[in-house]
Amino acid sequence: MRNERKYKILTLLSMVLAVLLLGTCLREPFRMNAAEARQHEEYVLKGAKTYAENCVQCHGPRGEGVIGMPLNRADYRLDYTTPAGRDVYNLLFSTIQMGRAGNPDHFQWVRVKTPEGKDAWMSYSTMPPWHTAYGGPLDEDYVKALTLFIMEPTPNGDQWLLVGGENAPIPAPTLLQPGESEIPLPDSNVDAATNAAAKALLRDLGKSMCLTCHTIGTRGAKIGPDLSQVGSWGVDQAFLEQWIKRADNSKGNAMPHDERMPIYWSANRATKSDKVDLTTKTVSQGPYYMPAFEGRLTDEQISTIVKYLLGLK
Repeated sequence: MRNERKYKILTLLSMVLAVLLLGTCLREPFRMNAAEARQHEEYVLKGAKTYAENCVQCHGPRGEGVIGMPLNRADYRLDYTTPAGRDVYNLLFSTIQMGRAGNPDHFQWVRVKTPEGKDAWMSYSTMPPWHTAYGGPLDEDYVKALTLFIMEPTPNGDQWLLVGGENAPIPAPTLLQPGESEIPLPDSNVDAATNAAAKALLRDLGKSMCLTCHTIGTRGAKIGPDLSQVGSWGVDQAFLEQWIKRADNSKGNAMPHDERMPIYWSANRATKSDKVDLTTKTVSQGPYYMPAFEGRLTDEQISTIVKYLLGLK
């Protein structure tokens, strides 16, 4: 009887152990999936913070593209585990990792003719390498995080709302330092009167607001592009004046979409030929975050600021 009882107890314990093992095996895929989901979310948040700290100046706070190409494109927002997603992942990762050549024979932006005979902007801007193996400041984990952040397959590119938020704060502007009576700004290659008038407007943050978003020289913010070398971008007086007046469309009179910034990027980035392929457009799908200054600044004030900016090289 005693042996029979022991046998029954051992059999029961074995059955309990088997059930527990079966439950663990059945639960393991769900546990692994949950762990992978948490890790992916951490990568996206890390990528958003890295983007806010390093990328907004060229690509915009919502990935809309400025002097760098737009990144908030629907064809980038793919599941990276799918075949199409892997192709996009490899493209973005390698570009962030190694950078991409611009065109030393051209300005960053140039006017070109479309196949329809219309004027358009083209960007030849250089993408610097960001991976430490190629001279950049980021290790492989950060490059992966940036790539996954850009690719996060949200319906409307909602991951871009993280940039500037509490999870990925954009650095605060650097303006007056202790002991300074005015914000130091670089001298521009313009006449003395224009130089002085433009600096006064730029220092008046309640009027021009430029330094609350942009860096000029050593001072300003990192929300918009660094304006310290606008004169080497290749843009002209008329374009910049119109951009400052009405880049934003809150009043319904914004610059035409294709006029607001370059619409062609990747395919012709490193070409040195005058014959470039303009059949494929790469355009931003998001709104622009440059406010309209028409009505806030006079035409004369806008012209003065633009002359100063174009003299910075």
